[in-house]
Amino acid sequence: MEWQIATQTHRGNVRRFNEDALLVDKQFPLLMIADGMGGHEAGDVASRMLAEELGALELPPDLYDALARVQASIQHSNGSMIEYGQRRLNGQTIGSTVVAMLADGDTGACVWAGDSRLYRARANRLEQLTRDHSYVAELVRAGQLSPEDAAGHPSSNVITRAVGAALELRLDSDTFDIRIGDTFLLCSDGLYNEVSEGELLEAMLARDVWQSSHQLLNLCLGRAARDNVSFIIGRPIPAAEDDLDATLTYYPGSEDDTLP
Repeated sequence: MEWQIATQTHRGNVRRFNEDALLVDKQFPLLMIADGMGGHEAGDVASRMLAEELGALELPPDLYDALARVQASIQHSNGSMIEYGQRRLNGQTIGSTVVAMLADGDTGACVWAGDSRLYRARANRLEQLTRDHSYVAELVRAGQLSPEDAAGHPSSNVITRAVGAALELRLDSDTFDIRIGDTFLLCSDGLYNEVSEGELLEAMLARDVWQSSHQLLNLCLGRAARDNVSFIIGRPIPAAEDDLDATLTYYPGSEDDTLP
């Protein structure tokens, strides 16, 4: 099985700096989105810390061993962020959401903290594979708030978990099946707060992931885009019969707004 990957990251229409970071590690593959918080310098540090630590990993071939190593790396980043805030920022809290995906043949795994999301488009249906760690999401799951009212709720941007926010970090993880024809989307809230699920699905079903990524970014930037916007689109395709090794074709977005 081969993979086609496209990425976009942009500061949006309002913010001066991009505090998001993304990672595409071709060896597994490993895909990650991090949405930093704490203001410029602090948010930048937090999201890049996650991307750099995960990018330095040497992952074992077994999916579940690799997932455990990714989780351990995120936990290490949690401690590093707390230490950085105490030593360098007079005790200021810095942090970041994270969502990461691993793929091994027809099985995938994800791990996350916060409200960055992983979606799967399959057979003209969009499914959110992660569950937001946010105040309004908890109200919705408890039946105290309707999904329709959640988007306009005054506390819609309050998250209940983030890397760097507390000494004890609780990560959620899950596994799922992967089929040829699926399309996966990892994204920060700057995307899904501007683009409806119907529009996400339509773009993800485009002929190629590069086209999908530009369609989504243009949709977002044509609106308020008050937040940074970052996402990764991945699609498994059949490997050539004579190709025994999985390969990955990667289409990065514009470097003008892409974090190094």
